[in-house]
Amino acid sequence: MRSEPLEVQLPASWLATRVGVDRDELERLRRSGELFAVRPDGAEEWLYSAWQFGPGGKVPEAVRRAVKAARDRGLSEVRLLEVLRRRVGLTGGNRMVDLLFQSDGRRVIAEIQATA
Repeated sequence: MRSEPLEVQLPASWLATRVGVDRDELERLRRSGELFAVRPDGAEEWLYSAWQFGPGGKVPEAVRRAVKAARDRGLSEVRLLEVLRRRVGLTGGNRMVDLLFQSDGRRVIAEIQATA
């Protein structure tokens, strides 16, 4: 179960130096709509939401597909985070975001599509 806040944003330079994420790959995924990132006014680099990254800075395929599905449906990242915070089941401690790192993400994508 992921315990960190979903709102943390990390600069591309930090991801590259601290985690070893390829900056070109980040840019490719951002441009293709598979990662959320923002560039605040006056900032020199993009900030990537930490929830999208797994161990070693890897971006699971399920995350890529979920972000793409949200964008295709017109969901903002804020709206997507509302979906990802939802609990899975009645008694489980997992949230939808956890499924993106534990499974192929089909259930999360279905939730995204139902929300849009």
